[in-house]
Amino acid sequence: MRAFVMPATQQDSTKTVIVGAGIGGVTLAAALSRRGMACEVYERRPQLSGDGFGLNIQPAAVAVLYRLGLEKKLDETGIRTRAHRYVDHLGAVLFEEARGIDAGFDTPQFSIRRSDLLDLIHSSVESSATFHFGTELAPEQLDRIAPRDPASGQPTDGLLVGADGLHSVVRRALFPEAMDLNSGDMVLWRGITPVPRLLDGRTMIIANDGTGVRLIAYPVSHAHDQRGESLVNWVMLVPSSRGGPVDNSNPTQTTDFLLGIIRDWHFDWLDLSALVTHSQGLMRTDLADRQPIDSWSRDRCVLLGDAAHPMFPIGANGATQAIVDAETLATRVCEAPDLDAAIADYERLRIPAVSKIVLANREMNVREQASHALQKNERIQELISTADSYKAKTAVTRPG
Repeated sequence: MRAFVMPATQQDSTKTVIVGAGIGGVTLAAALSRRGMACEVYERRPQLSGDGFGLNIQPAAVAVLYRLGLEKKLDETGIRTRAHRYVDHLGAVLFEEARGIDAGFDTPQFSIRRSDLLDLIHSSVESSATFHFGTELAPEQLDRIAPRDPASGQPTDGLLVGADGLHSVVRRALFPEAMDLNSGDMVLWRGITPVPRLLDGRTMIIANDGTGVRLIAYPVSHAHDQRGESLVNWVMLVPSSRGGPVDNSNPTQTTDFLLGIIRDWHFDWLDLSALVTHSQGLMRTDLADRQPIDSWSRDRCVLLGDAAHPMFPIGANGATQAIVDAETLATRVCEAPDLDAAIADYERLRIPAVSKIVLANREMNVREQASHALQKNERIQELISTADSYKAKTAVTRPG
C-alpha cells in the first residue's frame, strides 16, 4: 500500500480520506470539516447504518458532541442516564451507582439509539466533507481512494484513516498479523422494545442470575419518554456453551430460546416476556475483542475506534472511545506542525488510555461472570468492588 506523504506546507489544503461511516468516522468528518479541513468518507453500506439498537455515551464523549453543537439535539433525542442499578434475577436491588451529572461530571451520560446518534453527528458535518456510500473495498484496493487533486484527479499527499470497525480492511492492510479475535466465551443477544416507562425512565438495569446469564436494559428514546413509555435497548449475555441458535433465520426459535433462558426470572416492574417477545429486532453477536497493539499507524495511515481497539461491550465504552479518538486526531491534524507529529501525538495520547480500558473490560467480564456463584451479600460486595475497580482503571468515568 502506498505511503501518503504530506509536506507540512501543504497540510491546510490536503484532504483526509476516512474509510468507514460509523460513529468514529462520521465524528472525525464532523470535527475536521468544522475546522475547515476537507475530507472524504468511504462507506461500504448504501447509506448511514440503520442499526436501531442502543448504546451509551460516557461524559468524556458527550463533551465532544457538545463541542460539535449537539447539546440540544441530544436532549431532544436520547436519555440522560441517572444511574446503573444492579439487581438479581427476581428484580431485588443489589446496589445502585450514580452516573453522569448525578455522579459529579460536568456533562451527562447519554443512552441513545445508534442510528439516531449517527444521524445527529452527521447533521453537524460541514460541506467540506464528502461521503461516498456503497464503496466496498479490499485491502489491496485502498490506493484507489487516495487523496486526489480536485482539478487534475491525480493522487496527492495526505492521510488515510481506518474507521471501518471490527473487520477493518485498513487494519488488515496495516497489521495482518494482528487480526486474531480474543473470545469472551459469551453470546450477546440484542433487542429493542417499547414498554411502559421503565422505573424513572433514566436508569440502566444490570441483572445477574445464578447461572452466568446477565441482562442489561436501558431506555434510549426521549420521544417515548415524553409519552410515558420507554424504548428499552437490552442485551442478554449468555455463556457460549448455552448460546442458542447460530443465526436469527427463525425468529420464533430465537424468541423461544431466550424466553427459556430467563424462565425463572421475574421483575415486578418490567415484563421480561414482553421485552423479548415484542422486540423490534433480535441480533446475535459473539463477545470478542483484540489484544491491544502498541501502534495504530504505518506511513500516513492510522486507525481509530473499533478498527484500532475493539473491546468487549462491557463498561459502555466502545462508541465513547471512538468519539474521543476522532476529536483527538482531528485536533492534532489541525494543530501539529506536520502529519508525522499529529499521528505521533494521537497515538501517545490515545493508545495507553484505551489499552487500559480494553483490559479493564476483560477483567470486568470475568469478575461479573464469577459473581453469579456467590451468596447474595458476597455478590453485592463483589459487584461494588468490580465497579470501583473499573472506575479506578478507566479515566473516562471520572469527573473532570
